[in-house]
Amino acid sequence: MLKPNLDFLRAVAVLLVLAAHVAGYTIRTNAMSFALGQLGVMLFFVHTSLVLMQSMERQQLAGAALFRAFYLQRACRIYPLAAVTLLGIYFLMDAQWTPFELVANLLLVQNLVYARYMSSVLWTLCLEVQMYLLLPALFLLLRRKSLRWPLALWAVSVPLALLQPLVSARLNVIEFAPCFLAGVLAWRLQGRERLPGWLWPVLLALASAGFVAYAEPRANNYGRWLVCLAVGLAIPCLREMQAPRLNRASKFIAKYSYGIYLFHPPLMGLAFRTLETLHPFWQWSLFLSLLALLTGLGYHLVELPMIRLGAHWSVRRHPGPAAAPPVVPG
Repeated sequence: MLKPNLDFLRAVAVLLVLAAHVAGYTIRTNAMSFALGQLGVMLFFVHTSLVLMQSMERQQLAGAALFRAFYLQRACRIYPLAAVTLLGIYFLMDAQWTPFELVANLLLVQNLVYARYMSSVLWTLCLEVQMYLLLPALFLLLRRKSLRWPLALWAVSVPLALLQPLVSARLNVIEFAPCFLAGVLAWRLQGRERLPGWLWPVLLALASAGFVAYAEPRANNYGRWLVCLAVGLAIPCLREMQAPRLNRASKFIAKYSYGIYLFHPPLMGLAFRTLETLHPFWQWSLFLSLLALLTGLGYHLVELPMIRLGAHWSVRRHPGPAAAPPVVPG
């Protein structure tokens, strides 16, 4: 199923995170790089929740079968490549990691047990995994409800997110609930494509510029929630982009985005910290070549086979799924 607009969103998200981290390592920016990285992560959250809701809708599973298939497929999608990255960091990087920290990182529960993150990007994977626990229930709850329900749910999530720091740092997934729910809202609004596709990069650029310009580096929750809401409301109103070259480039970057996301922090540490005495040309050459190599190998040898395995297991386990009722227009 071709989704050029969502490929573009995912490609922009991973490139923003990559640019933010590279800027932090090389030209030592702080506020700007933090804002760019946060923006990329927020776009990932909207994209992920929207795509997963669409996936559950296409599978037409119901009840326990939906939960089993969803969790199995997500585990095969997220954990294998993350485990390869973490084991590489544990055995090859010069750092003192305890076995407890390794296990916590492999399970992606660092925020729940207060373990150190072995890579700077893993905090987002913890939140995504914890968000996965709720998405099937939200799908079953909202698929036959009017649009008022997801709107009300998003509105309720804001005060809950404001209260979360007062309860427990372990529950920080609630802090980002409005971001994930913006993708759920986009899913329930789908089918309202009225605006031309060329507006999508323009609207995304305007929302991103507003976030980067006005978000405070360390206390920008309102900016996070608003930019996610704006993107979530815009996606279902736009027709797909008709730009073949841009669409092909977006699809290619989106295809390898998970590997880019996981591999770039340790490779930056190697190229720009461990080998900081090298000429910048060689540092950049090493970083970019290793990133391309490991991302390609990771996708074709680990990521893609495990995605297929998860899908195969789901089909074998549920050969005759019960059809889910269609989504009621909002």
